[in-house]
Amino acid sequence: MTVFCILYCCLLAQADGGWELSGKTGGSEARLDALVRELSTSRKLALEKTRTRLELAPGKLSIRWVVQLRRSGEGLAAVKAEAGWTEVGKTEVVVTIPAWRYLAFPAKVRRVVVHEAVHAVMASRMGTAEAYRAVPAWFREGTALLVSGEGPERVNDRISATLLKGGSSADFLAGVTGRQVYPAEGYLSVLWIEQRLGTSGFRELLSRLAEGGVFKTELEKLTGLRLAGLEKAMLQGSVGRISRRISSPSERLFKDALRQAQEGHYERSRESLGALGGIGESLAVRESAIFLHARTLVEEERYSEAAGQLESLLRKGYEVPWEPEIFEQLGRCRAGMGKPREAVLIWKMVAERFPHDSAVQRRITTLLDKLK
Repeated sequence: MTVFCILYCCLLAQADGGWELSGKTGGSEARLDALVRELSTSRKLALEKTRTRLELAPGKLSIRWVVQLRRSGEGLAAVKAEAGWTEVGKTEVVVTIPAWRYLAFPAKVRRVVVHEAVHAVMASRMGTAEAYRAVPAWFREGTALLVSGEGPERVNDRISATLLKGGSSADFLAGVTGRQVYPAEGYLSVLWIEQRLGTSGFRELLSRLAEGGVFKTELEKLTGLRLAGLEKAMLQGSVGRISRRISSPSERLFKDALRQAQEGHYERSRESLGALGGIGESLAVRESAIFLHARTLVEEERYSEAAGQLESLLRKGYEVPWEPEIFEQLGRCRAGMGKPREAVLIWKMVAERFPHDSAVQRRITTLLDKLK
């Protein structure tokens, strides 16, 4: 380990005994220092939030908190795509945060730390990897999204992705016993369970699981429904929540705007997007509509207008859906506005934060080559 890394290990231990560095950094000390401070605050907040929201605290397995730095020469295939991840072993639970994703925007790590802390504390309380994995992944993920506050954005993102593929808003719902359960459906299902049981009942379910209870058995006991009835009720509840986030007329308008944009009819596309807000529920596609609107402006080289809309989508405190693409288009706007240096800085930042996304990497490489 380099002297620099040893120095920062000492800093981490002093600032927050839970975090340790892994690997080497190629970034500046100032950026890592800012991330360390945010991680220290976020870890404490995450454990407190998990305790107060779920009445869960760490238990049998110790939790190790790791800041992963990219090793020199590490290939993209070795870099995980996740914003953070939790691994459960025989003697400990390890929470890992990829530093490269947050060095430029430390505040965006907070929700992720809360999310991973929920997984870590649940596993720690259950005591073994087998007990933790016996609880369905959709329930674990849905609970983490509930506590971290990421759930609504995940639902909106999944609805938008489904519409962009030509489907209807609720087509991604498969039922929690299906092979592929999206995190958004897990979150919606957990919302239904908490509504059915109440806050105290939901905590009781988690407590029973922590004491070794079988998920299916305990859920059926507390809800008074058999699994088939539970799945049906959760699906109905999820469909209802989705319908309150986007109406059928809004779906049709969004799809029409997308089709018009794909055909190069940008003005018509913007007209459809502009009408979305006045015909009923369209919350689920509000941000996707703004992004699509901005993209049409970029294609017409109306860079200043597009930049304002793209910037309005970004959030200081968390990572939004489409974030790599938003910054990619912001770079195009800066280049088009005669600010190539700013464009290069933005594109290099995107390449650093999302090294796992090969499509983004290819597009960024192409854009940088054009400026040479």
